[in-house]
Amino acid sequence: MRKSTNFIVACFVIAMIGTNLKAQLLKTPMVSPEALVNQKVGVSTVKIHYHRPAVKEREIWGKLVPFGMTTFNFGNGKPAPWRAGANENTTITFSDDAMVEGHPVKAGTYGLFMIVDPDEWTLILSSNSTSWGSFFYDEKEDVLRVKLLPEVANYKEWLEYGFDNPTLTSTTAWLHWERVKVPFKIEFDTDNLAIKDIDNQLRNTAGFAWQGWNQAAFYCLQNNTHLEKGEEWVKKSISMNENETNRNIYAYVLMAQNKTEEAMNIFKENVKKYPESWNVRDSMGEAYKNIGDKKNAIKMYKKALSMAPENQKERIQKILDDLNS
Repeated sequence: MRKSTNFIVACFVIAMIGTNLKAQLLKTPMVSPEALVNQKVGVSTVKIHYHRPAVKEREIWGKLVPFGMTTFNFGNGKPAPWRAGANENTTITFSDDAMVEGHPVKAGTYGLFMIVDPDEWTLILSSNSTSWGSFFYDEKEDVLRVKLLPEVANYKEWLEYGFDNPTLTSTTAWLHWERVKVPFKIEFDTDNLAIKDIDNQLRNTAGFAWQGWNQAAFYCLQNNTHLEKGEEWVKKSISMNENETNRNIYAYVLMAQNKTEEAMNIFKENVKKYPESWNVRDSMGEAYKNIGDKKNAIKMYKKALSMAPENQKERIQKILDDLNS
């Protein structure tokens, strides 16, 4: 009887262990909450997905997060870097090819790890973004390793990622926890990406109206990029519906490419075609000013001033004052 009882107890213990293991695989509320932060850069997006541990009066750097490669790796028994957060892999996603601290990184999602040292950190991007923490980290899967300089910062109880200084082409991502902040710069080739994106949009509903093609040309003009493409687009706009707006943009695009004679001819034609427009005279005045013809610039700006709406008069008058000084 004793043998039989022991066998039943042993089976019960094994069953309970199995049940506990399964329970641990369930998704339940975590002490270190999940977070997601993203930043738009031009037409591109950066996303960082992570879990936020708290300080809880613990000594973080060198203790809770040891210096160097000190996390035990269950995969090969070797030291591994910090997971740069809690729980699952911290991940970073680039919607397009990017530059991280000046190094190229293909579009995609990467595991984000850090090697922490007192004066210098190492950012690691790994092709493995689906593991639990860094317990199965493999150096062979590294896509990028780059050195970062930590900064002293205001106290932050909960680990946080964020972005500073967003522009059309770049942003600075950062990790901030306790009194340490570690920034790293991310850049995109926004001009080429934007032109590609506009091209795709013009193959959809935007391509059925002259305004879409004109807006595309204006983007090129405004950003002084892909001007030949801009000229092609504004010509398409004019072929669909010739008007004061797209002809004016056409002249400006030509001028930006140093096709001065062609541009001046279009500006002059616009003045004749649209005699009631103050705007084409304003543009003609700017064109004369840009080629150094002060006399005709003043003449044209005076005419534009007499026709312009109230919200434009002050700007035009200032230009005239500068030309007459």
